Amino acid sequence: MKEFDSEFCNVKYVEKDKAILLAWKKFACGDDYRNPTTFAWELLKENVGSKFIVDARNGFEDEKADVEWGFTVLLPRMTQTTCKMVCFIMNEVNDIEEEMDMWTKEFGKYFAVIKASDYENALEKMKRLLMVNVRYHIHKGKRNEFYNKVKEQGIIQSSKEEPGNYKYDYYVPKNSDDAICLMEIWTNEQAQKMHGFTEQYQKLTILKQEYVESVEIEKYWISEV
Repeated sequence: MKEFDSEFCNVKYVEKDKAILLAWKKFACGDDYRNPTTFAWELLKENVGSKFIVDARNGFEDEKADVEWGFTVLLPRMTQTTCKMVCFIMNEVNDIEEEMDMWTKEFGKYFAVIKASDYENALEKMKRLLMVNVRYHIHKGKRNEFYNKVKEQGIIQSSKEEPGNYKYDYYVPKNSDDAICLMEIWTNEQAQKMHGFTEQYQKLTILKQEYVESVEIEKYWISEV
């Protein structure tokens, strides 16, 4: 079964878009809220690499007990899936905006969060990825030492685990003995910007001050990988 439908909510897997779409029909609470969201989590678990889109234009607001359940049960389950992006479809003026902001902030701790005006707009935003190519010119003879410290301090793994990161890998160019390159791919500009406030980024900044002579950075928008 790939679809859940009730008077409160419809949840389905849209195979051509690799997306789980949860569309609220009206406000829900208790099992009327938990059953469809649990079904959405099960679809995310089954469909590797799928996106999660929540259409909240006709509802969504839930009671305190459901919020607590969502934060302590549903979200931890969702973090165990391969989903990286969550999109909330909202009306331009929404009387549940405060409720949605609470959820987007909580989702933002684990996923890249996007807001859209409709389903097609959500797909368009979620298919654009930001690629950042960085070329570090390292002090002569210090390239391996720099890279080893980056690995030892957990900078690479921690960056890969950030919400919205698709790729964070170093490689050595063939045309230089002292340069090292970093390729980053992020779901959006906000995710890449938030990377700059992380502990791992601060660690890298300290290493750059010690080992790096100069940096070249290029940014591109690319299609979904």
